[in-house]
Amino acid sequence: MCVAGTAVAEVICRKIDGYAIASAVLQPVTAGSASSLEGRADRPYAIKVPLANGVRFDWYDERPPPIPRLLITPEIVERARKDPADAYAPFFEWNLSFLEDQRCRGLRPVTMGHLEDVFYFESLDRSKYPAYRHLRHISPPNWFVTNNFGWRGPDIALNKPPNTIRIAFVGASTTIDAFGAPFSHPELVGFWLNRWAQERHLPYRFEVLNTGRTGIDTHSIAAIVTTELLPVEPDLVVYYEGANQFWPTQMIASEQSTRDFEKPRSTYRQRTVLENYSALVGRMVRAVELLSARGDGGEPPKPPSTISWPDGIDERDPPIDSQKLPMDLPAMLHDLEAMRAALAPIKAELIMSSFVWLVHDGMKLDLRRDLTLYDYLNRAYWPVTYSQMRRVADFQNRVFARYASAHRLEFVDLAAEYPHDPALAVDAVHFRYPGLVLEGWILLQHLVPLIEQRVADGRLPKAMQVVHTVHPAFDQPSPRLIRLDAVSPRCH
Repeated sequence: MCVAGTAVAEVICRKIDGYAIASAVLQPVTAGSASSLEGRADRPYAIKVPLANGVRFDWYDERPPPIPRLLITPEIVERARKDPADAYAPFFEWNLSFLEDQRCRGLRPVTMGHLEDVFYFESLDRSKYPAYRHLRHISPPNWFVTNNFGWRGPDIALNKPPNTIRIAFVGASTTIDAFGAPFSHPELVGFWLNRWAQERHLPYRFEVLNTGRTGIDTHSIAAIVTTELLPVEPDLVVYYEGANQFWPTQMIASEQSTRDFEKPRSTYRQRTVLENYSALVGRMVRAVELLSARGDGGEPPKPPSTISWPDGIDERDPPIDSQKLPMDLPAMLHDLEAMRAALAPIKAELIMSSFVWLVHDGMKLDLRRDLTLYDYLNRAYWPVTYSQMRRVADFQNRVFARYASAHRLEFVDLAAEYPHDPALAVDAVHFRYPGLVLEGWILLQHLVPLIEQRVADGRLPKAMQVVHTVHPAFDQPSPRLIRLDAVSPRCH
């Protein structure tokens, strides 16, 4: 009876939490429709977003047709079985030069998972960036469908069709979005833009390219622009990233030993093996975590500290040409400049956006819903306070805005417009599906007038400048596997 009761409880927990019933390892069920995932926490905010010329609010609930999922081959099933706790890394295609560099330095990226063999590609110039890309034409369990270039979304032609405006979105996990979500926010933007063009009987259409990749930094993003995007000649490239080189702990000077302050227990434990196989166990562990977390959802006590700004850096007026900018901002600006310079010859525009951080002084969370957000802020960034996180995030966005202004780039202040409602978020930077829908809707209202202006002055749409027969970055065999112990490190 006890075994039967436990089995029934496991089935119930899996159904409630959205996991496949028959799978031994917990596998989230990929949602078949947008409406099934929407908790509608987004709708009160969406209805208040000022609409661009010709946009109708009733489109907000419309979604593009789903991309047909590709046949899952026995090889994909077997590869997923090898590392059941990791649904992503087994299907990344790694840059061989990046692998050699990591081997040379004795490193292994967290995003590589635990497999001893990996798919690989060879970069054209032996650069180690981008660190990886997605395999082409795959759709593993709980994944999006990759296209003929490994990007999220439908196939596109190498050469842009006539009367087509191509918009590329570049960034990391907050651009590619949740792998199991029905659509990423760039895909929704593309659908609504075509809805707008259809409504206004415009003689052109839109193609949106989502080239985001989870865990990457601006070095890889710049390489994606220069090696993958340039041959397909996007017209606009929207940059959105601000988390993977965000290191406020480097700037914090504690006035008292952190040992005198206990970290929240729920944020400092290793995931148990059983949590990969049982939804019931996962719920029991989360119940214990809730008891150990601060009951009112407020910020836990942290040691007194101050932000140590580098000499010559004005928090309110950051000098973007200074190598003393904190965190990794000088490198980020260098990579942004590389993107801007690479896009200039094909007359493509780089569009900047501020980055949304869901944190503010005095923030209180519903721990039954927001434990992941609570964990995120008080684990990765301990002992940085919420107030300090907010100040540093605002400073980073100020740098982005100054860079855009200095180079006369369009700047979308998404962080100023996006509601700071934890119900929309998974953690401080990643949104739940309703939050992604709202993000796309806000971006749409900025892109429409920008596009209208460029169409009116004749800059869009524009024809391809160079017609290709093959894409140089993808003109190589794929997929190819290599054992990590067979990678020869090139150490210098």
